[in-house]
Amino acid sequence: MSLVFLVFTNLVLITRLWCHVREGEVNWRLWGTKMAIEMAGLALFEWHSWLLAAAATVLVMNVAGVLWEALGWRRNAGHFALGVIYLLALSVWFSPAFGLRFWPVIDAALADIGRWTAFEAIFRSSFTITAMLALFGLLVAMSEMNLAVRAVFDLLNLKPRAAADSEEVDVVAYDRGRVIGFLERALIYFFVLGGHYDAVGFVLVAKAFAHIRHVSDRASLEYVLIGTLLSTSLAIAVGELVKHLSGG
Repeated sequence: MSLVFLVFTNLVLITRLWCHVREGEVNWRLWGTKMAIEMAGLALFEWHSWLLAAAATVLVMNVAGVLWEALGWRRNAGHFALGVIYLLALSVWFSPAFGLRFWPVIDAALADIGRWTAFEAIFRSSFTITAMLALFGLLVAMSEMNLAVRAVFDLLNLKPRAAADSEEVDVVAYDRGRVIGFLERALIYFFVLGGHYDAVGFVLVAKAFAHIRHVSDRASLEYVLIGTLLSTSLAIAVGELVKHLSGG
């Protein structure tokens, strides 16, 4: 993977995370801000005719995203699929074949950054392919895999209920589950990158101990078990993929 692809894709993943944690009615201003940030990110790169293709991709994917949000059908599955298409399209436009690269002034600024801060080592290591690839994997594990897990919940109608005999979704518990899932996948992802697979088991045991004793019905038990196993599997898969791509 190239540095230009990883930098811009990480920006896209961050804006997607920002949008997708906010559920409810369509926030047109939020989606407009998301697209504006991504368009502004394209200003990091030298002018090239293929930059127009990247800009068109940003426009089309954001319009598709907000229209799918407005449609409201299979929200998580739709956004996950659009995310995959978005990343695949960006991987084409930012491939070496099309020659997109940073403006020389940006390369020069990164090279001279040690003159302006005492944290030179931190900044230099942060803008490398290895660091950006690690951030890419973290964002995919946290945000995109959250959409995948919730798409499965939608498909199986597995959501925490306000009461055992009720069809009403416990929104507070569902939102807490998302935050727990973010943290869980982030921890497991870093454990996999570091080769600490025994720590993955510790996370699973700790979560099981905290949840299982409070589960009072079969539906809630299935929600916890399926969510935990699926979330863990996806985080491990992303971690292994990033290790492979980084040569680890």
